[in-house]
Amino acid sequence: MALADIREQIKAILSAAEGVGRVHDYDRWAADWKKMLALFKHTDSEGAEKINGWLITRTKTPERWLTNIKYLRVYEWLIRGVYGLKDSQATELVFQDTIENICGAFRTNNTLNNTCETIAPEFGSFAGLSGVQVQIAEVRMFSGVLCHYCELGLGVQVKEARS
Repeated sequence: MALADIREQIKAILSAAEGVGRVHDYDRWAADWKKMLALFKHTDSEGAEKINGWLITRTKTPERWLTNIKYLRVYEWLIRGVYGLKDSQATELVFQDTIENICGAFRTNNTLNNTCETIAPEFGSFAGLSGVQVQIAEVRMFSGVLCHYCELGLGVQVKEARS
């Protein structure tokens, strides 16, 4: 249950959700705003290019011992999404539906393809919660472009043996 395997499955499940564009499995940054925007441009099924990008990063990992040889860890993930805003195309509705598609995709895969024990952790910031948590959904400027923005949280619990 390595961190890299969990990250890979989060990316795979996120990428397969309807409406999701480019997915990066780490925080992307560029000093030049044109380069930054290029990292988040996605061509949709109609051939239109728009900002539709997603980032995955681990924010923290609390750990608790179960026995002298076993312990639990909860990887806490932040998934950020940006989506180009066009009021005339009601992009708010599209973006909100995409968020719900993401929540549903994880709800039906609570072990991240057998890379974790559960996405309903016993402790940590996500204790008592299950699946993807919508933490922020708002409008923000992104590299000089008005976009829909969200932050989604995910707690991933693993049980491991000390070596």
